[in-house]
Amino acid sequence: MTGWTTLLEGSLRERALRSVAEIAGALRERQGVEGPTLSGGLAGLAFLFAELDRVQPQQGHRAYAEQFLLEAASALEELPLPPWLYVGFSGIAWSISRLGAMGITSVEGLEEIDEVLLGLVSQHPWNVDYDLVSGLVGLGVYALERMPRPVAVRCLEEIVARLEELSTPAGPGLAWWTPVRHLPEEQAAMYREGHFNLGVAHGVPAVVALLGLISRAGVSERKARELAMGGARWLLANVLPDSPGARFPWCVAPGTPVEPARSAWCYGDPGAVVCLRVAARALSDGELERVALEIAREAARRPMAQAGVRDAAICHGSAGLGHLYNRLYQSSREPVFKEAATAWFAQTLEMRRPGKGLAGYLSWYPKPDEDEEDEEKEMGRELDGTLLEGAAGTALTLLAACHPFPPTWDGMLLAAIPD
Repeated sequence: MTGWTTLLEGSLRERALRSVAEIAGALRERQGVEGPTLSGGLAGLAFLFAELDRVQPQQGHRAYAEQFLLEAASALEELPLPPWLYVGFSGIAWSISRLGAMGITSVEGLEEIDEVLLGLVSQHPWNVDYDLVSGLVGLGVYALERMPRPVAVRCLEEIVARLEELSTPAGPGLAWWTPVRHLPEEQAAMYREGHFNLGVAHGVPAVVALLGLISRAGVSERKARELAMGGARWLLANVLPDSPGARFPWCVAPGTPVEPARSAWCYGDPGAVVCLRVAARALSDGELERVALEIAREAARRPMAQAGVRDAAICHGSAGLGHLYNRLYQSSREPVFKEAATAWFAQTLEMRRPGKGLAGYLSWYPKPDEDEEDEEKEMGRELDGTLLEGAAGTALTLLAACHPFPPTWDGMLLAAIPD
């Protein structure tokens, strides 16, 4: 079955739309949003008002989307931004291209960025991160958006070549190693040589999804497929056989105990299986799709208490889980995913604390020196209106659940499962 359908109904839908309206009201004043970037700034915020304009035209939302995107675009010339998708200029350019297709802005003037990124991904050897948030995979998401321009084809060809060079034979397939110099300080202390990362944000699942989409686009088709399937085999070989919390660990490294991840987009089963399903659909691989759906069904049935969710963010919270299960439902029409998505959106609305945070939403920022059981210390240190970790993202997921329009923004998560 094809076509996006409305997920939430009745009073739950009404509560969700009221929550979205409250969040939008606060974000018109840019509460909890700083800078121009996609994941944490104005480029991401523009998506919320563009989506609102789709469902509530002629209500003034478009003007906010245009203004926020214009200011983000101005930063391309005014600020020394890094190239990365989530925190740099390619993410702003991706937003301009996506929203340009909706008529929010002009897509002219991105050719210089295309050429700069082609020069960057042509560098050999590749000595920085390979990941989605701030590395090679994120640049691939931008290049896919620019297809079928010749420079985009060349960028993707170079990205496939770099990913092949970075790949490591591992078990029954291939994996991508994160060296210790690319790890945060606390992880570097634990993994002295580095590790294989199994999270979407910084690890192998995003590589597999991207390579599947590149192959589907007809660029380096055979090589991209070979690498994607090698990565998928390695991921499935590392599924934990008996784990109540999650089947996918957050990382693996020689001589280090393997720990299951929490349930989230950034790490854990929901994000990983959506990436595997993206690859399976892109490559028309029925067996990979079957296995991914088996793990996804188990994750969807897992009790909420085992998920490790503390806030409503997309990255690691309830709204992100609701959206991932909604994506799985829309592409499969399986009731188990509809039930899970609905339950997580209901939980998202229950997390609202009127009068606190941003439109009632608090964000979780863990610190090593704090007691994890002290919720008052963990949550609400600052207003967060951002797309990835704050209220703008929560509102975007609720909008996608309340209207029969497929989201325009979740390609940045590699969560847009192909038809």
